[in-house]
Amino acid sequence: MEGGSKTIERVGNILKALENGPEEGMSSAQIAEATGFDKATAYRALVSLSRIGLVDREIETRRFRLGIYLFALGAAAARRFSVLSHARDLIVDIARETGDTVFLSVRNRYESVCIDSATGSYPIKAHTLSVGESVPLGVSTGGLAMLATMSDEEVRHALQFNAVAIAKFHAIRPDTIYEQVAQSRERGYAHYAGHVIAGMGGVARAIRDPNGNGIAVISVTALLDRLSASRVRLIDGILREGIDKIEQRALLIGSGLRGGGRSAAP
Repeated sequence: MEGGSKTIERVGNILKALENGPEEGMSSAQIAEATGFDKATAYRALVSLSRIGLVDREIETRRFRLGIYLFALGAAAARRFSVLSHARDLIVDIARETGDTVFLSVRNRYESVCIDSATGSYPIKAHTLSVGESVPLGVSTGGLAMLATMSDEEVRHALQFNAVAIAKFHAIRPDTIYEQVAQSRERGYAHYAGHVIAGMGGVARAIRDPNGNGIAVISVTALLDRLSASRVRLIDGILREGIDKIEQRALLIGSGLRGGGRSAAP
């Protein structure tokens, strides 16, 4: 198969053809006709997809069907989206309890992307992010919390990749980010005070999947006057309690899906 975008498009077209095809599967000739590929190209692609489990081939009929590995991928995606659904509900509760502005963000390679927010009752709103906005990992409280879930090597790659973008934030230096990551790991939460926007600070915790990988981050942003040491601890306690519940749900969902897979095995 050719490299690059053409390869990805071919994989997508083949999987789409199998998705819309008959339940008993399709021959390589049928897939070639459905996708517009020549028979040799379609067959080579199907053999490659079979090796990695994205496509299964019936021994008797020689027909191809969607592979069982796609079920595993779907199960993993279902766990992630279930967690994010619960997190969206949680940020509303946290905003109500703290009175401050709460953001839900996810990682996109070396950036943190805000996917939802909720505002509390405090009259001065800390709208430091908008939904859909992305910032380099390390220059926000949420990004710092996500870095703390990553390996040292991943952190180095992220900061090297973001070096130019980080340099635009004059109050933040890469060496201090490394220190903040270490402190965040030790504390269990991230805390920035006026580093990005003067007069504003934040407290954040990451949501982890059953394997300990960071899925998302919930951050509470407020005026520095509202982030005394005692109140930072209070906010972290609220974050920790809510996120613990979400992570427990993720564990239950994950174990349930894995258990189902074992019981279905011969």
